[in-house]
Amino acid sequence: MKRRHSDRKRERAGRLPRNAAPVELDITHVGGRGDGVGTASWRHNHVTADHTVFVPASLPGERVVAQPVSVSGQGLKTVLSEILTPSPQRREPDCAVFPACGGCSLQHWQDDAVTTWKQDLVAGFLARAGVEIDGFAPPHISPRGSRRRAGFHLKRLTDGVAAGFLERGSNRIIAPEDCSVLRPELINLLDRLADLAARHFPPGVAIDAQANGLDNGICLLLRGPSGWHDGLREQLASWAVDAGIARLSVSDSTAAPLTLLAPAPPVLRLGDFAVTPPPGAFLQATQDAETALQQAVAAIIDDAARVLDLFAGCGTLGLPLLPALSQLTAAESDTAALAALRQAVDAAGRGAQLTCIEADLMDAPLMDSDLDGFDAVIIDPPRAGAAAQCTRLAASQVPVIAMVSCNPATFARDAATLIGGGYTIGRPRIIDQFRFSSHVEIVAGFSRDNSTVPA
Repeated sequence: MKRRHSDRKRERAGRLPRNAAPVELDITHVGGRGDGVGTASWRHNHVTADHTVFVPASLPGERVVAQPVSVSGQGLKTVLSEILTPSPQRREPDCAVFPACGGCSLQHWQDDAVTTWKQDLVAGFLARAGVEIDGFAPPHISPRGSRRRAGFHLKRLTDGVAAGFLERGSNRIIAPEDCSVLRPELINLLDRLADLAARHFPPGVAIDAQANGLDNGICLLLRGPSGWHDGLREQLASWAVDAGIARLSVSDSTAAPLTLLAPAPPVLRLGDFAVTPPPGAFLQATQDAETALQQAVAAIIDDAARVLDLFAGCGTLGLPLLPALSQLTAAESDTAALAALRQAVDAAGRGAQLTCIEADLMDAPLMDSDLDGFDAVIIDPPRAGAAAQCTRLAASQVPVIAMVSCNPATFARDAATLIGGGYTIGRPRIIDQFRFSSHVEIVAGFSRDNSTVPA
């Protein structure tokens, strides 16, 4: 608690008054979080100095006026006030609440330029890690309106309901308008959630709603403070029936999710298998990108017969390969996800081909002896990467590794570890399922025999 309190004190200390002097500057590049970046001389606490300035919704080559919001050792955070010289790459944003809404940071930039920037971002991290690549495989870009998962925020106010996404850099909730990212059924769900909160939530209650669009409907998990759903379960279940929810679960700060309604098991099809993910399970952001990742991984491992799937989750990447394998071993720390994977394989009559290992791969990676005998490894770690596990992989004799990552920095670090152990990297491929945001997915193959690895 002391650390959190001190963090808040530092944040408050860096805030600037609303009448802080504006700053005029040229934007030189877009930083890793999607903000335009430049340098300007600015006076603070009676001292004039050069500051790195971060300006959301600005582009390279633009001259802008920005209003400072906070200052720290990293630089000056601002909001865009005026564009004096616009970039020819600027486009009209799709959403009326851009750039305030925290869901998007790049709606103002033309699509081709965003793709180039994301590839350059990955290339820059690889170069700094000492990793050389022979260019990129062609990128895959998910279409607009294809996001199948969303994290909404709801708060019952005395005079209404706030429902939507968090404003960038604050806890204020903003309702998206004309959202070009989400699938239509998720946009419609937000209106229904706002109505639910207005009818049944007591004032002051704040709820997080995790919505996953599965093959037979929306799986919805509502999270809130302890006891928030006491006395509301019947109303919540009735609302879910009217809203056509495939599964409604609730949770608070002290208990595992409780399912209130599931007329039929919610289904996510992965190849030949029907998986019922646990409430709030991780999904790839778009089905389109999921397919692209599965195809890329299949090409990398080629005709491998014995495959190890690390950070397997519910089997997104490894499970579709199972019919062509002699054995799939799935390692994952999430007990519920691993159980869903096992249930799907057993239901398809292929249980003998699957081995499940419950393991915390971040702190207790599989060792060299555990890796012996596999023809290929799939690894899809969280944003923190898999430093410990990649160290063990680098010391192994696994012929081929297919790596998927959502963080260019940790991808480059882990790639350097594998290459230091004797692997050769194929051409990475950008899978952009996070339209209009700075996030990017990467898939690449690593080979021990110096042969070309497809991507």
